[in-house]
Amino acid sequence: MGFEVAVGMSGGKDSQVCYDLCKRSGIAFKAYFNHCFESNVTLSFIRENYKDVIWHRNNKFGFIQNIYRKHCGMLPDTRHAYCCEDYKHNRKNINPATILGVRRAESSKRMKHTTFEAKNKTVIKSNKRLFNDYFEEHCQSEGANSIIQLMPIIDWTDTDVWGYIKKYNLPVNPEYKTSNRVGCIVCPKANFTSNYIGLMKYPKLIDAFILAREKGGLEKDWMITSENLDCKDNKPYYICRWLNHSFMPFTKSSRPLYEKVMERYNEVKIKHK
Repeated sequence: MGFEVAVGMSGGKDSQVCYDLCKRSGIAFKAYFNHCFESNVTLSFIRENYKDVIWHRNNKFGFIQNIYRKHCGMLPDTRHAYCCEDYKHNRKNINPATILGVRRAESSKRMKHTTFEAKNKTVIKSNKRLFNDYFEEHCQSEGANSIIQLMPIIDWTDTDVWGYIKKYNLPVNPEYKTSNRVGCIVCPKANFTSNYIGLMKYPKLIDAFILAREKGGLEKDWMITSENLDCKDNKPYYICRWLNHSFMPFTKSSRPLYEKVMERYNEVKIKHK
């Protein structure tokens, strides 16, 4: 269709495989990294191993600064994940044709994706013959941010991905030594089992989020409204609950993780007094 092809690069295994597939296919493309709240390990990994990747960050504030400078101290949550809109899905960074390392096995939400997606029905209808030559109709759907979007490893398993990386000797992000996923250090849309890893590495983030909330300029309470629980005297608990899928109660399996994070947090607090 004459579009320049953009390949998404996150520094994670799936985007690496897509990048490598595009390289091996010989197609012309540019790779982009939408920088949000990734660790320095991931940032260094991309810089060292993918020097041609173009970095995007139209938002002039970092993730934590963004909370109080643009959103008055309101924390992003599952209902209003403005961090995704400000960084990952910023409309200024949407390319007409994109290739992404999205896989159905990653989440129930991604199960709905197809190999090929178009922005709307009009795009599919006006190019129906072209699309049908490459993709059977059951592999097509609409709803993409880009005009057209391709997900070539949509049906791959973790074993498929790691097998490809081993076969072609691709570099591996060191973050995979301690985590099954690579992305933002913490995410309010994830549960505490996932965010626990980032908090154990960077326990001072808890104070950074407390301060960001307080610097927002609006009068705020520290209530977990679903339980009518006032956390003004235990703000670290409030932050940890926020990082459990946006204030979900701790379960039997996640509460011990919270306690470990608090031990680590208190150790660091005492050490720096």
